[in-house]
Amino acid sequence: MNTIWQTVTWDVARAGGFTAYVLLTLAVVVGLALSTQLQSPSRWPRLLNSELHNFLTLLSTIFLVVHVLAVWIDPFTSFGWNEIFIPLASHYRPEWMAFGIVALYLGIAIGISTWLRPHIGYSWWRRLHVLTLGVFALAAVHGIGTGSDTQTWWALGIYLVSIVLVGSLLCRSMFFSKKKPRHTPAQPATPARSAIAAPYSNPRALSNARGVATPVTEQNRAQVVRMK
Repeated sequence: MNTIWQTVTWDVARAGGFTAYVLLTLAVVVGLALSTQLQSPSRWPRLLNSELHNFLTLLSTIFLVVHVLAVWIDPFTSFGWNEIFIPLASHYRPEWMAFGIVALYLGIAIGISTWLRPHIGYSWWRRLHVLTLGVFALAAVHGIGTGSDTQTWWALGIYLVSIVLVGSLLCRSMFFSKKKPRHTPAQPATPARSAIAAPYSNPRALSNARGVATPVTEQNRAQVVRMK
């Protein structure tokens, strides 16, 4: 019975860790695609949006909790709470375990910053949100260094594809992203300018103004002659 329980908890821990990592990769990919405006509405429907990014992040967090709980209750690994939450305190590959613990704390910090976004502002939230790339890198190193399936072809394929995909999108966002040109708003014409410019911009109004000015000038000359 104990052997079956060990098998179940160990398999759940492995599956939860890989699922959390894959979902984290997808969340990072969607976030980078949104930041680089990779999607074009003329090519395909708008499937990449912030709701999908948040949903993938939430699913990754849920499977991360499953992974941590399964590792803790597994009788084979016999991890204590201090080994799970304190870096370099684990008896099993402490350096590689520390990468995962630091990634966990960074993920918690990013989640808190998202919750406090109305208070800290968008600029600070965006700066802290860049730490998601650090979470991904630390999680990849943690999985490669501590995972028992690292030597298998499918695990190496998952790590390789995820790193290449995130790295290529990151390079695109850093070196090939096009910034939108800033459009300067047209200055509204003041009433004085429009009153002055209106007659000269309209030939008919200009001719009418000349026609009105001519009789007035002739009347003034006639009055001057009479006075003399």
